Amino acid sequence: MSETRNCLRVEIILNQAVEEDLLERFQTHRAGRAFTRLCPVFGRGSSGERRGDQVWPEENVLILIYCDRDEKDRLVRAVREVKGLYPDEGIKLFASAVDLQEV
Repeated sequence: MSETRNCLRVEIILNQAVEEDLLERFQTHRAGRAFTRLCPVFGRGSSGERRGDQVWPEENVLILIYCDRDEKDRLVRAVREVKGLYPDEGIKLFASAVDLQEV
């Protein structure tokens, strides 16, 4: 029979230009070892528009991670460090509780 457990879904949306720095911080904080990466991601947020075209040439990346609260806290630290290095680049972290259904 399958088991349901509580976990967090963490979504990190960031400018592709700072992705490598974030992945390095993941290693430093022992976080984000398993993730799903979606690229390119287009949209508009507080730091501007990203469409990957001639008018709005930049692209975003979406990283999805399912984890416990401790790992989420380490991910937040990693994102804050990158945001501190690049305060004008778009990078946001969203976390929400989910029921993970193992099948």
